[in-house]
Amino acid sequence: MLAEDSFFPLFMEAVSKISSLNFVFDDGFKDAYLSFWHEFSGRGDTLPGFAVADGSFSSTTFRGGVRAVCVRALANVYEGRSLIESISDVDVRVGHRLKRASLYMRALEFKCLKKAVEGFGKVGVAICDGDLYPTMHPVIVRRTSQEVDAFLEYLNSLYELYKCALERGVLLVGVVKDSFVNYLRARVLASHVLKENPELGEEVYRMRSVRNIEKKLSQKRGGIRQVEVLLREAQRLSSDEEILDEYASKPGFTTPLVLAPQPIYLSEETKAGTKTWRGSKIRRRLKSRSPPLRDVADAMDKLYSLPPVVMSYWRPWHGIGVYRVDVAGWGLGINIKWDEVEGDYFLSKDGAMQKFEEIAALLNGLSPEPFTVKPLLDVDDLVRFSAKTYKECYEPILIEALRRAGFKALLTKRDLRELMVRI
Repeated sequence: MLAEDSFFPLFMEAVSKISSLNFVFDDGFKDAYLSFWHEFSGRGDTLPGFAVADGSFSSTTFRGGVRAVCVRALANVYEGRSLIESISDVDVRVGHRLKRASLYMRALEFKCLKKAVEGFGKVGVAICDGDLYPTMHPVIVRRTSQEVDAFLEYLNSLYELYKCALERGVLLVGVVKDSFVNYLRARVLASHVLKENPELGEEVYRMRSVRNIEKKLSQKRGGIRQVEVLLREAQRLSSDEEILDEYASKPGFTTPLVLAPQPIYLSEETKAGTKTWRGSKIRRRLKSRSPPLRDVADAMDKLYSLPPVVMSYWRPWHGIGVYRVDVAGWGLGINIKWDEVEGDYFLSKDGAMQKFEEIAALLNGLSPEPFTVKPLLDVDDLVRFSAKTYKECYEPILIEALRRAGFKALLTKRDLRELMVRI
């Protein structure tokens, strides 16, 4: 308490020095975004058999830098609104400076969801917490073999789930709680430029980075009437989700956007005019390397032989929040190979829009006010590690197992101090 008497007034003083963070939304571009927004608040009266999955992880780092990670995942299976089965799994990984634990977690989620799809024939919809869109770091060749292995496990698990759902005709959906991407903003900006200056529009349409679009517009201002409005919009630091949360106040969803393979949007690929994953420089480099890098290229080849992911932003019927929704392409009637998609594009077919209305109605039906896809919140609550449970139950057993295996498993001085403070 005496410490807080000293620190809290200093904290208040520091907070008072924060400068203005008032990000003004320019209504001059509002209509451009709303032209891709479709108002919809319908809810499905009946629910199909469905499964939802989520995961969590916790970890301990020992002296010397060895890290042990415990990941777990859970898939709940429903018939209508009745929970009929739960499928759980746990994995433990140990390594020196172990990284990318979230990839092991997502891989386990996909495995549990695949078991639910395979084990219950009435499951017509599989929903996971998070996106379905794999992204590759541009300098993956410089990553440690452990990091590459983690990415490879994630890719293979996603492929197995994706392929299983496709073969069984199961709708596969990913719901993202918080998304910071600008995929939709980039396409809206590019579409606007394309209408006024087709030549420049073609250049901009090859870009997914809003910052790169802004640079291109700054270099070639001519031939665009509203270039200043476009520049202000491109310079704004924001995300698709934040923009739509501000502008689209009524329930509904954006025109579904087919996402091309992410590697073709890496800087060196856009400069080289790369149109497909198979023609990309990064694929050639990975293919020329030894495993596991070569295996990453093979895994991407398999995944990109399946239909693409389609993304939309959805506001539930009760109007609370905007969420990114990823849908495996066959759910919207798209059966082309992912590698044939040479750039992100909006779906304009009436049939695809009608199918997405059905998906939105399903998600609305699972979202009683004020919740969003409540079965996902329920599974998250069950699978999430509490710090207390991990420290008191899991960690002691994990430490003992490591010691039996011949590792000293000495906690770091920081963790020992935290333990003494808790006692």
